Amino acid sequence: TAEAVGAIARGDSVVVVGDPRQLPPTSFFTANQTDEENFDKEDLESVLDDCLALTMPSRHLLWHYRSRHESLITFSNVRFYENKLLTFPSPDDLESKVTWVNTDGFYDKGRTKQNHAEAEAVVAEIAGRLRDPARCGESIGVVTFSIVQQNLIDDLLSELFIGDPELEAKANAMYEPIIIKNLENVQGDERDVILFSVGYGPDKDGKVSMNFGPLNRDGGWRRLNVAVTRARKEMKVFSTLRPEQLDLSRTRSEGVAELKAFLEFAAKGRQALAVNSSAERFESDRFVTELAERLNALGFETRCGIGCSGCRIDAGIIDPDDRSRYLLGIVCDGKRLSENTTARDRNIVQPSVLEGLGWRLVTVHALDWLADRDKVVEKVRIAAEQAIADNRRPPEPPEETAQPVKQAAFDFEREEEPSPLAERCEKYSVWNVPAQGDQKSYYLPETPQKIAEQVNWIMEAEAPVSLKSVRKRILAAWGLSRGGSKADTVFLEGVKQTGAVIRETAAGEEFLWAAWQSPESFNSVRVPYENDEGKRPVDEICPEELAAAASMILTEQISMTRADLMREVARLFGHGRVTSANEPMLAEAIDRAVELGLMTETDGRVCSN
Repeated sequence: TAEAVGAIARGDSVVVVGDPRQLPPTSFFTANQTDEENFDKEDLESVLDDCLALTMPSRHLLWHYRSRHESLITFSNVRFYENKLLTFPSPDDLESKVTWVNTDGFYDKGRTKQNHAEAEAVVAEIAGRLRDPARCGESIGVVTFSIVQQNLIDDLLSELFIGDPELEAKANAMYEPIIIKNLENVQGDERDVILFSVGYGPDKDGKVSMNFGPLNRDGGWRRLNVAVTRARKEMKVFSTLRPEQLDLSRTRSEGVAELKAFLEFAAKGRQALAVNSSAERFESDRFVTELAERLNALGFETRCGIGCSGCRIDAGIIDPDDRSRYLLGIVCDGKRLSENTTARDRNIVQPSVLEGLGWRLVTVHALDWLADRDKVVEKVRIAAEQAIADNRRPPEPPEETAQPVKQAAFDFEREEEPSPLAERCEKYSVWNVPAQGDQKSYYLPETPQKIAEQVNWIMEAEAPVSLKSVRKRILAAWGLSRGGSKADTVFLEGVKQTGAVIRETAAGEEFLWAAWQSPESFNSVRVPYENDEGKRPVDEICPEELAAAASMILTEQISMTRADLMREVARLFGHGRVTSANEPMLAEAIDRAVELGLMTETDGRVCSN
């Protein structure tokens, strides 16, 4: 807060955005310097909390966007947000997408503080999803309560990929990488499927400790709120701990109480929240209830008030061929719809969101119902029967269409012509590491020395070089397709023996520099060969080399905009355009070049010095 006050004071107005129900900025690594005599004047945990304490005008952003199934956010909405979030039901709302998997194991409290049964079950679930063609396209995230459980799952997954390289190839082909994180660092991440490993539970003797790590701290319930709201499509909770084993009389922690409630929700579904929910009971309009009764008389099975929040489907007809889904959603312009503040929300936004979730909707107007009820019932009956017919119709084979001829002049994905400056640059040669041994021999005591020799050869040919690239090649030479914490320890010990310097960029990438190299005076530009041999991703090129390339380009062009210069640098290294993946490194390179005095930047234009 003290650092933010200056910027706030200089502004004409301020907007502070945040969620006080999730984790504030962590103070785990900061020293405790609280002045107890002036405690009432101390800053709160965040700027947001200070603003709330000052009762500044506030507005809640209520629409929830992440979850593709309402059950994924229902627990947090009811327990933490007073059911004020506006969430949308899905056509498969009849079944919860939060499920509980009770594993038969124990928590090794006295020694490793790990739960092997849960970790093995999680890895088995990942393997099953990767092998299933219907599910392998969904991204996966693993959330644990502790770092030791996180490391255990990471190691077991590495061993799985070592024994089955095809699975690793499938994992690498996913549009989002598999993540394995704990409560403290998962905030901000999201995946299609979240596998949650509680870890804690009964020990070998069946005794349950009420210590759940960070969950027992003040505000521990906020960590749980972060963890259970990361999924877009599905969440599976793996636990050897049953909710009835949590004795709340032994602890005052709100986090533990919320954990018990969450486990009950995962095991029993929405009904576990009914007793504790403070949400008002949903009351359908009278004509909606009567319409549902008329449809039931025609042989349809209809339910009213579908959903858990303020955004509900007035009535839904259950699919007779698949009772886990709704066939048709009926939206009425009664009291509920009139409470929406804008016509755009009523008539455009909400219907489009529901259709995006897979709903087939039919609208019923109250005036039409009053004028001719039989006509309205017939309209809904025809829509329902049409939906049944469409669902039962076999899918038509895709038509064979001629592939359009790409016009080079308008093809935005075409390869750019190589930069004419490439002829004046060195060619980047990759030193391929020969096979060194098998996976078991990698962990022998003499291995770090052998790794040091291989890294020295790479450094001789390529330094400065991306640590990520070196690590991948070294592990492959020992038959390791994916590293874990143990493999990384051996690798870094070998790197340490070389005397190389590891430098980290502002973008978070790490590079190995030889002891004889100076980043301040480095001016080499190494580009790939014409056949793309030696082509490197931009994030595997150090900022100093990118800065030297930018300086070379500016000696020819004199002055350019920053965006044009970034594009020309990418082109020089064989990349057709600037992407979201390589933009941070290119931007850092230009900043580095300005810092080294190679160029100056004024009003968005960069000039050569």
